[in-house]
Amino acid sequence: MTGMERPQGPRVVSLPRAAITPHPVLGALVLVAIFFAGVAGVVVALSLGHAAFVLSIVLITFGLIAAAALC
Repeated sequence: MTGMERPQGPRVVSLPRAAITPHPVLGALVLVAIFFAGVAGVVVALSLGHAAFVLSIVLITFGLIAAAALC
């Protein structure tokens, strides 16, 4: 059975941090922009009297921030 070789698993290659996140400052700026957009959305929705919309804005905004913090 020379033609039947066992497949090898994928090689785990350690990458430098710069290869994984090439622009950490840009990512931080995007997170700050998401935060301020969420705060502005909450203020506008509260001023218009849409309480349910405020909850959705808060959940989406902080969900994005938490996902970015964990990645």
